Amino acid sequence: MPPISSLEVRRDISAVLSSLIVVIYLLASCSQSASETFTAAERVAADSVVRSIGNRDSLATLQKQWEREGNTLESIVALRVIGDALRNESAFDEALTVHSEGLRQAEAIQDTLEWVQALNNVGTDYRRMGILDIAQEYHYQAWSLCKVTTDTSFVAIKNQAKSLNGLGNIYLTLGNYERADSALRKALVVEQRLGSTVGMAINYANLGSIFEHRGEIDSAWVYYRYSMEANQKAGSTLGIALCHSYFGSLYEQAQQYDEAAREYEAGYQLMRDSKDEWHKLNLLVALASIHSATRDDAQMLYYLEQARSNAEKIEDKEHLADIYTLYYKYYKRHGDWQAALTYYELATEMKQSSLDMDKINRMQNTSLTIERNIQNRKMNKAKITLEHERAERRIENVTFAVIALLLLGFFSFYLYIQRIQRRNHKELKKMSSMRETFFTNITHEFRTPLTLILGLSQELQQEESEQIRERAESIERQGQGLLTLINQLLDISKIKSSVGDPRTCRGNVTAHIAMIVDSYRDYASSRDIELTYRPKDQVEMSFVPDYVNKVFNNLLSNAFKFTPPQGKISITLWRADDSVYVDLSDTGHGMDRETVEHAFDPFYQAESDSKYIGTGIGLALVKQIVQASKGQISIESKLGEGTTFHIIVPIINDQAAPEQTLSAATNTPLLPHQETDLQDSECEQDESCRLLVIEDNHDIAHYIGSQFEDHYSVSYATDGEEGFRKAVELVPDLIITDLMMPGVNGLELCRQIRSNEIVNHIPIIVVTAKVSEEERIKGIEAGADAYLTKPFNTTELRMLVERLLDSRKTLRQKFAQIVIKGQEPDESETNKLEEADITFLTKVATLVNQQISQNKNTNVEEVANSLCMSSRQLHRKLKALTGYASSAYILRLKIRKACELMDADAEMSLTDVAYQSGFDTYSNFSRSFKNICEVSPSKYRDQKSLLPRQD
Repeated sequence: MPPISSLEVRRDISAVLSSLIVVIYLLASCSQSASETFTAAERVAADSVVRSIGNRDSLATLQKQWEREGNTLESIVALRVIGDALRNESAFDEALTVHSEGLRQAEAIQDTLEWVQALNNVGTDYRRMGILDIAQEYHYQAWSLCKVTTDTSFVAIKNQAKSLNGLGNIYLTLGNYERADSALRKALVVEQRLGSTVGMAINYANLGSIFEHRGEIDSAWVYYRYSMEANQKAGSTLGIALCHSYFGSLYEQAQQYDEAAREYEAGYQLMRDSKDEWHKLNLLVALASIHSATRDDAQMLYYLEQARSNAEKIEDKEHLADIYTLYYKYYKRHGDWQAALTYYELATEMKQSSLDMDKINRMQNTSLTIERNIQNRKMNKAKITLEHERAERRIENVTFAVIALLLLGFFSFYLYIQRIQRRNHKELKKMSSMRETFFTNITHEFRTPLTLILGLSQELQQEESEQIRERAESIERQGQGLLTLINQLLDISKIKSSVGDPRTCRGNVTAHIAMIVDSYRDYASSRDIELTYRPKDQVEMSFVPDYVNKVFNNLLSNAFKFTPPQGKISITLWRADDSVYVDLSDTGHGMDRETVEHAFDPFYQAESDSKYIGTGIGLALVKQIVQASKGQISIESKLGEGTTFHIIVPIINDQAAPEQTLSAATNTPLLPHQETDLQDSECEQDESCRLLVIEDNHDIAHYIGSQFEDHYSVSYATDGEEGFRKAVELVPDLIITDLMMPGVNGLELCRQIRSNEIVNHIPIIVVTAKVSEEERIKGIEAGADAYLTKPFNTTELRMLVERLLDSRKTLRQKFAQIVIKGQEPDESETNKLEEADITFLTKVATLVNQQISQNKNTNVEEVANSLCMSSRQLHRKLKALTGYASSAYILRLKIRKACELMDADAEMSLTDVAYQSGFDTYSNFSRSFKNICEVSPSKYRDQKSLLPRQD
């Protein structure tokens, strides 16, 4: 029969314990304070008798005798003392066997005090052996029994502290510092309540270890010193020695090696004569490690030999792994590679297996026997208990049935109400759909003749007769007005019927409004009207971009319509409480009171001053949108003084918005880094993907940058001149620029970038308020890769950036094949590659080959200087084009040179190939060649020689 694996055994035991834990709690609850089996005097007498026997063999003999005679208490105490002694001597598997027998006997007589102590002891044995899952189960059972017992004696309370301390140590080992801190602080409170100096010292030390692992060194010092004071007060030699080791660890982390060595030595001197080899080993390994760090080889070897002897004696493979690692570092430092390799393999072997097979098999057999016996006993007791509870369960079942019937009736009534509501909702939705269909069909019928009318009017405008052209322009204006009115009617229908799901996004509404206002600046300038936008706050909220566009386009169009030249239109935005406030004011003609009252009525026509109020439905649409957004809109106006629209909209942050910001829309960086064989230390900080945003409006620039800051390094420039300077300095992966900027505009910036060898490869997105076909053609000629119209959709912007960067990634892979591997692209690939980029990479390859031919060491800085670049610019350029850092790219060129030499002359020695390829040593050449080509140089040559020759 094949042996059972250690992992299977642990899973089996864990499953058994999990299934039994409920039964254990039930039995513990029903034990009715079983700790009263023996009086306090009887326990003291039994403990005194057992501890008076100093010889362990004699104690073991007496234990068997007491067990046969029925002196159960003395037998259990003896098993506990013997197990503790074995564990202190690091004989953990033997200690586990003895403590488990004590647990069996304590359970048999239902003695809670000894039962809990035995559970804690078994858990500690498993913990010392590194089997933390089973150890946790035993400590948790012990703690659960402590909670249900009514015993308030010193031993009972001490048991609770030990249970919590055991759980805390397990969480500390597993790195769960939050739960470890909670358990250990509870244990500390119990020890303080008991006045146990040793117990407090242990918990102070464990809490200090938590702070040390968290990197909170000052707090660690405080708790370690608390522990030292308590240990000194209690006279605990082991505790004092351990505190010295804790102090040494903190000094070692601070690189104060002399102080660390003194603390470790002090701890070791206290433990020198102790039989506790496990704790002694910690100090020996620490001393060897600290002397290794200070290069004191003599002292290191002295302590290392002692540590190795002790670890081999107790077969502690965990410490042996650390010891062999220190030997490996010593021989490696002294150049004895054979010995270093031997100890490296030994260390690796020890790390992979902390227990030898014989010990594993013993643990398996012991553990399986213990846990299966526990299972049988618990299940038998559970059956008896369950029989007594059947009567109570019958009553509970009847009660449950009555409650279930009541709940079923309530649920049925609820379903009936829901069914009625769904039916009503379905009818309402059907009516809304019918109304929407009607408006859609009627507007479609209107649009068909309008399209023909507008098309013919545009043709008539080409006629020579000025009278015909003027009439055609009038027809087109009226047709466009009618088309706008039809679209507004359809918008109102959609909003009223709530048909469809408006595309909501969460973002900076302040910046979105700024982009709408920017689209009117040219028009305002042509009308000699001052247009200002003064946001007092930056507001992040969920909103529908289409709604915002329609509201402000209608209000601004109205304002421009009724504001005379040299007038003013201003927009103010601020936040108060949980609402955003917007005021849009103009210095136009204003409205009287009657007109103000009916301004939001569709097709309202004032009887007086009719020329000062529109006859359409724009304002009705605005009000409908604001109300659909749960907001309010009002008008303040006087004749001759202008008009102000006041808008208040609640700020809603909808976490389930269909469109999200970049951090929610994607969790994957758009341009993952590629692995390189060498890293340029001076360029490590430039490895992140960089975006350069060039925009003279601060709010819009921040709005654009906020979409990418989670995954990119974003830089900003306020005009074209600064943008070009930063582009050359940073060499970003992509540029987003405004079109209209003071000084150098977006098109001129594109031309400058495309004419500069350092940055001509960078994709450019031009963002503008308005874009005509003529402007789009000019942008393409200037070198722009994409156009985006303000106010843009953030999802569209992100997808555009993804597409351009992905396109650059594909080109980068093609460049790597063409220039690094020396492959020629086919015709379809050639059309995708930039001639300027191929030329640049060819220049780099030529300069590197010149350095090699002149027997110079290839130097990144010299290559960069020859190309009129800095090393940093060259790194960013090569990284963008090929995916490789400068040094890694040059290394591949050298390997390519070596391949060409070997292909050209099969008789050339590999040493000559190495030197003629720019490598100073053959070993460096061989290692680099194998890393890149995945075969050694000799293997490469052999493979080439096996190919058929071409005549």
